[in-house]
Amino acid sequence: MRYNSLRLRPKCFLAFTGLTVEEFDRLVALIHSDWITQRHERLEKQNPHRKRNEGGGRKYSMETLEDQLLLVLVWSRLYLIYLTIEYLFGVDESTVSRTIQRIQPLLQDRFMLPERLPQKKIRTIEELKKFLPPDIDLNDILADATEQVMPRPEKKRKRKPYHSGKKRKFTLKTQIAVTKKGFIIHVSPTIGGRTHDYKLFKKTQLPQLVPEDSTLYVDNGYQGIKKDYPDLAVSIPFKRHRNHTILTRSEKIFNKKQRKVRIKVENSIAKLKKYSVLSGVYRHSLQNYNRTFRFVANIVNFRMIQRLQAV
Repeated sequence: MRYNSLRLRPKCFLAFTGLTVEEFDRLVALIHSDWITQRHERLEKQNPHRKRNEGGGRKYSMETLEDQLLLVLVWSRLYLIYLTIEYLFGVDESTVSRTIQRIQPLLQDRFMLPERLPQKKIRTIEELKKFLPPDIDLNDILADATEQVMPRPEKKRKRKPYHSGKKRKFTLKTQIAVTKKGFIIHVSPTIGGRTHDYKLFKKTQLPQLVPEDSTLYVDNGYQGIKKDYPDLAVSIPFKRHRNHTILTRSEKIFNKKQRKVRIKVENSIAKLKKYSVLSGVYRHSLQNYNRTFRFVANIVNFRMIQRLQAV
């Protein structure tokens, strides 16, 4: 399988990658310069006193950016084992692993907030927009956490942090924040599924990322957020308590409006899970999971930007 042959079948191309041929070509054009820079830096790092001209030596079996990006997208979309990818693309298993490790970082922070930001509080929407693509509406920010099943850790001492009481399985938990239109602006570091959603929220930079003139929408898993963060404009549904068994009519109406707004973050999570690498049992190294999650989130954002520009 190669780009030049697969692009002749647009329906298969979309099914295998999640992008149309035109969107794929635009993405290649965007990251091509970074790919060239990465290649030069890698050669210099391997041998700073290199005498052989670039291009000399053993030939790489996947030389074009189009083929490399296609391989990573097919792997992310279908989550096939390396042996299958090896057969489809006619390369070695080591080439599959190497290609994924090199291509994913090119998109890690391109269409969303970078993984590392200044520690100071972001107070205005204009300050936050400096880190994001233009024309992103940040008046409302919606946050939620998602879990993905993982194999049971072999060592007993490592099992407890990953066991989710909600899923009753071993899971990985990641929090995302999106705009009212579903654009993903933030992806938290990944932790074990045992950690509560609100505890994960307090561990991330998200409280510092919400501007004072924005409203943060969360679900009932974030109880206590108004008390701990009085300066944040937070909208959270009413919850039944022991001494408050029945919600009033006004509280039910408020919760219904809240659900209509928060459906956008649920839809964004559903778009992420269309890529099988984030929906099935995650089989690979946990150290690379967050990088893979951010790669898929950037692909989802890229496609949304393309659709908005086409309107």
